[in-house]
Amino acid sequence: MEAPKKVRLGDLLQEKGLINETQLMQALAEQKRTGKKLGRAITDLGLVNEDELLSVLAGHLNYPFIDLSRYRINQALALRLPETTARRYRCLVLSEEQNGLLVGMSDPMDLMAIDDLQRILKLPIMPAFVREQELLEVLDAVYRRQEQMASIAGELEGELLSSDFDIDEMAMSTDVNEAPVVRLLQSLFEDAVQIKASDIHIEPEENQLRIRLRVDGELQEQVMKERRVASALVSRLKIMSGLDISEKRLPQDGRF
Repeated sequence: MEAPKKVRLGDLLQEKGLINETQLMQALAEQKRTGKKLGRAITDLGLVNEDELLSVLAGHLNYPFIDLSRYRINQALALRLPETTARRYRCLVLSEEQNGLLVGMSDPMDLMAIDDLQRILKLPIMPAFVREQELLEVLDAVYRRQEQMASIAGELEGELLSSDFDIDEMAMSTDVNEAPVVRLLQSLFEDAVQIKASDIHIEPEENQLRIRLRVDGELQEQVMKERRVASALVSRLKIMSGLDISEKRLPQDGRF
């Protein structure tokens, strides 16, 4: 990948007639006072709106400017980048091209970030400008609560393995607000609402629990290896839905 050009943002914006010398001094003072990057200081002061700023920079660097609200995110591809790295550098893998990976970034001028991304992904990086707030919202949707759910499922599995109590009895308990099974279901429901899922499929299998959420007609899947978690979840859902927890052979309909 061709090395990004160094840009003096203030000079570029003055050259384009978007700010004057006085406004640049004001933005530099704001940058010094708050520690923000200059571009953020300029937009926060209302001197230039974010779209104008990104368009100018994208044109100067010959990088694309991508509207994430209209972009179809490939979740599997995005997840090739660890969440901690994506949030640290505020970036998202968008597509795999012939010459490398197209990565949306809130700051594609961060050369250290690009070097680190290339080291982690082991492919050349082609940066693209994206709006920061849209990027943060997409990161929340992509990474969602999967790590949180996996952690709670592990906690629940440990609790089940170390206890002799009956799973159905636990599901019927009235003092369960902090119980792992309740927190796991709550996290699952919040995740589904966040990504606007139309269906949740909770599918216990012999050695694992498969959870699939339908979003825009496509199923997004998460697999949990904790086998006993499935029984606890099913029992809790039956209680919530007014079903007979002792009936395990015949199908039942319920709601909550």
